[in-house]
Amino acid sequence: MNHFYIETYGCRMNICDSEVIVAILSKAGMKYVNSMSDADVIILNSCSVREDGHNKIYERLTEIGKNANLASKVIVVTGCFASLLTDKLFKQYDFVNIVVNPNCYRQLPDLLQQIRVGKDHLLKSLMDSDEMYGDILPQRVIEDRTTAAINVMKGCNQCCSYCIEPVTRGHEHCRDVESVLKECDDIVSLGYREITLVGHIIDKYHSIDSKSGKNIDFAELLKIVAERCPEQRIKFLSSHPLFFDERIAQIILSHPNIMRVVHLPVQSGANKVLRRMDRGYTKEQFVELIGRLRRVIPDLTIITDVMVGFCGESHEEFEETVDLVKSLQFDDINVFCFSMRSRTKAFKLYADDVDEEEKIKRAQTVKDLRDSIKYQKNKRFLGQRIGVIVESKDNLGRYYGRDMFHHSVYFTSDIPLAINDKVIVLVKEVSCQGLIGNVYSI
Repeated sequence: MNHFYIETYGCRMNICDSEVIVAILSKAGMKYVNSMSDADVIILNSCSVREDGHNKIYERLTEIGKNANLASKVIVVTGCFASLLTDKLFKQYDFVNIVVNPNCYRQLPDLLQQIRVGKDHLLKSLMDSDEMYGDILPQRVIEDRTTAAINVMKGCNQCCSYCIEPVTRGHEHCRDVESVLKECDDIVSLGYREITLVGHIIDKYHSIDSKSGKNIDFAELLKIVAERCPEQRIKFLSSHPLFFDERIAQIILSHPNIMRVVHLPVQSGANKVLRRMDRGYTKEQFVELIGRLRRVIPDLTIITDVMVGFCGESHEEFEETVDLVKSLQFDDINVFCFSMRSRTKAFKLYADDVDEEEKIKRAQTVKDLRDSIKYQKNKRFLGQRIGVIVESKDNLGRYYGRDMFHHSVYFTSDIPLAINDKVIVLVKEVSCQGLIGNVYSI
């Protein structure tokens, strides 16, 4: 039982967790492999944010159960969805051996040893913990070669009515600055071009510098990381409209290696819906915040999230969201249909009363509007030369990368390029997906 394979579902935080799991098991003498068939241990790192996330795990387990060769291996379910599971899972999928949630990954080697000596099913879940794995350097075998992420905090105290994360991840806990910087140094040494700082509401990061005793908030952490890693692009996610400090915008403006992009989820443009969601701000307050940010950084890329079909959302309330999107002209929008999660406030107080077909229709309306706005915004780059880092190359020889404003760029080159090369691309075409051109200079 020396080879393990891990499949990751969900957000960037889960990818970070998978890298931690790889490091823990590697230190215990096990070897990571890229294929289920080569593994003795199969790990499914699960997500709980939306219903389709845990459905994917159930579907994957069903597929494994139909394959006698795979089902005979040691099967482990990890991730935030594991926080919601009980030993009933072992009855439904009797070939699953271990269920362990994000606070208990250090125990994986011991749990696997117990399986080796004859245990059949083990469930290990700790619902709240300050465990941040700050002393463990991720192996970086799963992430791409350009961007590496660091979990600087986990959990959430906000408790939006629709969100399961405070249940599955627990309360807010932040890593100390020293451990974050140690991981930054490791990322730089491995040759990554970009560092992404990750937290559920990253604006609420706070720590105390052990040397100076100084309180470090997120604006200060962002500044410290940017100055520690001057050759890397720095990005962060996600922010919350209630807690975004304008000092963060000033730090972005004063540091050329911090990407000019902010992820600020609005979720809805209707105040009544925002109240039912327990978001804590009004549409007017959100509009004012966006206005202030654009005055500080006029060309700032602003990405938002929109959730359609939340409990009781009327057609008129949905149209308020459409009007907000038209007014604020976001650079990109992540669109989601509301998915009711048990153990949330919404589950206790409200009914999931918007028809699923109507949710899909509303989501498509927002997506179409988003694509139209992106296309019109991208047209301003026609004929311009922009700096891009090469991130990938497809089978047709076309390269992909992003600029400092997080625009997707697809381009060709007359000479071979390597991943992480910095190039200047001349933009000749645009679409709602991104900018298209060819290398102008290197």
